[in-house]
Amino acid sequence: MSMNRARLKCCSSILISCVAIPAVIYGCSSSKNGVDGSGGSGSSYIVTGAGGTGATGDSGNTSSVTAWPPSSDYTNVTNVTYGAYALGPNISSGNVPANTATTCSGLLFGVVRDFKMGTTPGGHPDFETAPDSTQQGGVKGIVAATLGADGKPVFAFPTDALAGTHTQADFDEWYHDTAGVNMTYIVALKLTTNNGISTFSASINNGGGLADSSFFPLDNAGFGNQTQYLPQGCPNHNFSFTTEIHTSFTYNGGEVFTFKGDDDVWVFINKKLVIDLGGRHSQLTGSVSLDSLGLTKGSVYDLAVFNAERHTVQSNFRIDTTLAYSNCGVVNGVTIN
Repeated sequence: MSMNRARLKCCSSILISCVAIPAVIYGCSSSKNGVDGSGGSGSSYIVTGAGGTGATGDSGNTSSVTAWPPSSDYTNVTNVTYGAYALGPNISSGNVPANTATTCSGLLFGVVRDFKMGTTPGGHPDFETAPDSTQQGGVKGIVAATLGADGKPVFAFPTDALAGTHTQADFDEWYHDTAGVNMTYIVALKLTTNNGISTFSASINNGGGLADSSFFPLDNAGFGNQTQYLPQGCPNHNFSFTTEIHTSFTYNGGEVFTFKGDDDVWVFINKKLVIDLGGRHSQLTGSVSLDSLGLTKGSVYDLAVFNAERHTVQSNFRIDTTLAYSNCGVVNGVTIN
């Protein structure tokens, strides 16, 4: 990575919360272009139109969320540009705490798995070692077009060297609990809804004059923070991790799902790949209109989102959607609703 790009990617974490939309001041990035390519004024949303029956999220009034953070077990409670995130219990043993909340309105739950950088002793070879695929818009075809029977992406043996992957066994560890290789935690996302669009944005370049933010839920947890390859003045964070979210929704027609972030992003609807942004890259955007998928109105479908943070010094994770979720996440077979 060039030093110019490194400086652009560096973000610090001084947080200031507002009632409606948390404002976040970050010190290393100054671009004000929006995620949809717009300038620094006007709407910052990628998705246009309400679609469906409206998104499920916090409308800006935190009283609509039953509890935030979800319990005293959650740490790293961090306000971001839109919404917030918090790190839940370590569930590497496979045991998910029973859901005791009466409702989870405005929240999504998933898991994050921490890895050691491939440049450190005992590190995972797929993390921090991949070449940059930003210029070609990422690498397609790292995973198969259909989820595996276990609900995980299937390694497709990519031939593109920019994929930065090695063996099937290495890739399978990304989203499977593997003792000594990764550490698994619950992660909670608090979403904000505006004009029927539900958004979680821990991201830079949001547009609309909004400040930047980042997605580092595992800071000071797991295998610990890393300082390798960070430009002067950039804080150390816990990089090299994956995020996995499973939920479901009722298709009503007109819905849109958009993801913007880095690095690898794969989104599956009805177990079929609909957004493919693989590879190590700067922020890229993928969007899908559900009307193009041949779904049946009134039917319930699965949504699965897989992300990998494979390179310093930036981590961005943004979802904009008009989906109305049927639950707040499925973690190791436990449905949170």
